[in-house]
Amino acid sequence: MAPRRGRNGLTLLTTVRDGDLVLVTAAGEIDVASVGDFRAVLSNACGAGEKLVVDLTRVGYLSCAGLRALEETSRARPALSVVATGSVVLRAFAVSGVGAAVPVRPRLREACAAARA
Repeated sequence: MAPRRGRNGLTLLTTVRDGDLVLVTAAGEIDVASVGDFRAVLSNACGAGEKLVVDLTRVGYLSCAGLRALEETSRARPALSVVATGSVVLRAFAVSGVGAAVPVRPRLREACAAARA
């Protein structure tokens, strides 16, 4: 699929790997202004495959609204795994406690393996 660039600078790309794993790659900031686009892409991704990986390695900021969208997605799609490396994004997961419900991995390969497990 072609990248989806929102009005607020968030770029989202959805790809399907091996027929059943959907990868959503985000770049930019996920905040109250862009979370609608993020939520819509996650919702569409849930319908595209059984396993979902969200790559946040190019996200500089993740708000509570973005965390909530991921938490909601994890309820709809239990085979969800997130890859994140940025200190601000990792801190958001740690402080909020969402990391307990949404597995966060440091590398894409690990996140894909976890989603397939």
